[in-house]
Amino acid sequence: MALLEGLRLSKRFGGVTALSEVSFTVEEGTIVGLIGPNGAGKTTLFNLVAGALKPDSGRVVFRGEDITGLSPNIVCRHGIARTFQVTRPFGTMTCLENVGVGVINSPRSESDGNWRATALHYLETVGVEDLAFTEARHLNVVQKKKLEIARALATRPKILMLDEVLGGLNSQEIVQAVDFIRRLRDELHLTVFWIEHVMGAIMKAAEKVIVLDQGQHLMEGTPEQVVADSRVIHAYLGE
Repeated sequence: MALLEGLRLSKRFGGVTALSEVSFTVEEGTIVGLIGPNGAGKTTLFNLVAGALKPDSGRVVFRGEDITGLSPNIVCRHGIARTFQVTRPFGTMTCLENVGVGVINSPRSESDGNWRATALHYLETVGVEDLAFTEARHLNVVQKKKLEIARALATRPKILMLDEVLGGLNSQEIVQAVDFIRRLRDELHLTVFWIEHVMGAIMKAAEKVIVLDQGQHLMEGTPEQVVADSRVIHAYLGE
């Protein structure tokens, strides 16, 4: 069953087309990869889904409801959480407080007022509980990415949108991160929509991969179908 759908989404910035009538579906309970060369429109698509941008045309449908153009906080309350390629924690707040913001503002929270315990649980989930009382501005890049995931999980989403969470990780950490994302999907009953440039990770984790190129939907299919498609090879490598 389709949890999230984009229907003929288009977006222009000035005279430049970022997306042109892009349609896609993300099925409930799956890990779906979103790939494409730099400038393909991947983050623009995420911004349209998450409410950071409004499309010039087209619709975003989540759980059968049209959420096109809703503000990011309302989209989040519907059950869509995202991370950012460039992490954006509240720098002078502790990691516990950062995650607590998501806990307190989640309509699905089961914290019964004890937001600190719930926030600590999500820090433990991503493996940075030892940094609970550290201000976020003191974290390194990898720690900030983990905090970003914890903040998103704290809103208790139905779909988790990940934007290049593997940046800065070494090969062993990437393998561990892929296993971790699979566990999140299985244990928290999440759907994952994932932008990533580390192709090997996407190919191992995703059931379906959507490919964008120059703002257009190039193709989609299983990882095996995508890597064998001549259009994808051309988009990444040229002639």
